[in-house]
Amino acid sequence: MILAAHREGRVRATLGRASDYFGPGGVDTILGPTVFAAAAAGKTARWVGELDEPHTVSYLPDIAAGLVALGENPKADGHAWHLPVAPAPTGAEFLGLVREAAGGRLRTAGLSRGTQRILGLFDPVVKELGETWYQRDRAWIVDDTAFRASFGDARATPLDEAVAATLDWFRRQA
Repeated sequence: MILAAHREGRVRATLGRASDYFGPGGVDTILGPTVFAAAAAGKTARWVGELDEPHTVSYLPDIAAGLVALGENPKADGHAWHLPVAPAPTGAEFLGLVREAAGGRLRTAGLSRGTQRILGLFDPVVKELGETWYQRDRAWIVDDTAFRASFGDARATPLDEAVAATLDWFRRQA
């Protein structure tokens, strides 16, 4: 609808797409409460999905920088873009980075499809995850090549830095 309005000349529009996101302030995301808030509280950090599959994650400051780049560049208009991301870690690798940022003292676990189904009987938010489980039971890789080719090699924050900054923010909120 937005891109159609752009083509009709009614609005100037571009779309920036991000994967599951995290970062300082990222509380309404699958990674905020299940991973970072849990880790900050000394509880088990849980990855939702298969631990051994790569899954692209987007860091909020990188999302913001990508959206600014799109807004400032008219050649972005009329298109949807995957915003810059770091290479996709597996769930286990991501939780390993969180464990490192937590000083090595963190319990971690995965949340499987079966567990999601059971918990979904009691929690409507968890139940809704079933509709997008295809993003969690196989590799979920976002390709930002077109963005980088069109707007230069945008920086994606290294995941260890992004995870540490996010965990620090969640700790300060507790």
